[in-house]
Amino acid sequence: MHTTGTPHAGVHDALDQPVNETSRRQSAPVQLAVRRASLAAAARLMNGVSWGLRLLPGPLRYLPADCVTLPVSYLLAGKLRIARRNYATALGLDVAAPATHRLARQSIRNYGRMAIDFLAARTATSAELAKRMATIGIEHYTDALGDNRGVILALPHLGSWDIAAVLADVYAAKLTIVTESDWATELVAGARVGHGVTLVPRDHSLRALFRALARKEAVVLLADIANAGVQTIDVPFFGKPAPFPVGPARLAVRTRAPIVVVACVRRPDRTYLMEAQPPVRADPTHSEDENVAALTAAMAAGFARSIVAHPEHWYPYHPVWS
Repeated sequence: MHTTGTPHAGVHDALDQPVNETSRRQSAPVQLAVRRASLAAAARLMNGVSWGLRLLPGPLRYLPADCVTLPVSYLLAGKLRIARRNYATALGLDVAAPATHRLARQSIRNYGRMAIDFLAARTATSAELAKRMATIGIEHYTDALGDNRGVILALPHLGSWDIAAVLADVYAAKLTIVTESDWATELVAGARVGHGVTLVPRDHSLRALFRALARKEAVVLLADIANAGVQTIDVPFFGKPAPFPVGPARLAVRTRAPIVVVACVRRPDRTYLMEAQPPVRADPTHSEDENVAALTAAMAAGFARSIVAHPEHWYPYHPVWS
């Protein structure tokens, strides 16, 4: 019975396949229309929230986030434990020390406040945001652009990479930013499109990145976490080997574009500080693998410097070290 049933199942599947494929093609426009309509409706809602937040005095603006992140921090006990272990390893603290507990909770609170700032910035003009933005090391970005190879801006999960995109308009920069492909990311990222910012989904990003660098523009990569299936290499990070994605370094080697580590953090007066570090470049006398290792290590060292300077703005909610 099994041997006679199997061929029938195969024929049935083969006959069904064109029908299913036709159904998918017919439903695709409907799904796309629904997606666009839902994104438009959610965007209008977010714009309304943005306008409301901008009407609030500065000190009161963070109250909604603080009221949410305090109870959420207890619900995310597992994430806090991971954060404490990462802080302890990075900063040479005891995992049970009060300082590691304090930093982990400050990190959760700052993540919520970063989200509030992004929402408030959604409907603000670039001129308004520029008044609340200071920069350090912009000459390093200019130096990197002088190579005429484009620039790879590498950011850790620290501070606000969304606010950092504001500088694209302020400094007339062209940025190509790699994002995830899900609905929520598209909603959040939609406010950044235009004004020199182009978004490309991660699963279709490679060609877009090469093209942007060939146009002598900048590409932006969050480069401290490797998603499943991403190739990594172990490099020193706070004195211990940690896996980092090799994609940014390989891109730099193959395009000869320099890498500039960037961080953007909120200051106590609720303004933002953008910091760019000196560019790192591939050595033409070394092999590709040697350059990938050296560039990834240099990038990790740059991330470490930003974390040491602003530990409470780091979001270390995933295991960094084995």
